[in-house]
Amino acid sequence: FGMVVVLGLHLVAAQKENAADKSDFVASNDGFVFVCNTEEISNRRARIASLAGERIAIFKYDGKISALSNVCQHQNGPLGEGKIIDGCVTCPWHGFQYLPESGAAPAPFTEKVPTFKVKVVGNKIFVCPEALPPGTHVPPAQIHEAKI
Repeated sequence: FGMVVVLGLHLVAAQKENAADKSDFVASNDGFVFVCNTEEISNRRARIASLAGERIAIFKYDGKISALSNVCQHQNGPLGEGKIIDGCVTCPWHGFQYLPESGAAPAPFTEKVPTFKVKVVGNKIFVCPEALPPGTHVPPAQIHEAKI
């Protein structure tokens, strides 16, 4: 019975990911793709988007936005389902950590994930779907709150 439950959960997860992978995102003239609005992501959490066949985790933290591969280098865990702890993206499966600006694990660890260029215009988050080499530093986009 237990194996049937686990298999069922894997099938449901795969179906959900397939639907997300088929999301329609259209690149603008500069190559960036609108992903979501800043208020759609909780602080120190992420939104996962599938762009150009790659799952990307877009993290919001301390007034900034960074994007990196959604795939942990340890056992392919979903980084976007984790959160930022002590300034690092923390994989929910085994706690592996990566710096959001570079995708590099803090020393003494050497794991690295690809990063992506991001920009924020008003409250809209845009990501360039072209992955940069693992460990490439990308300055985070700043969120500028509207003055009332």
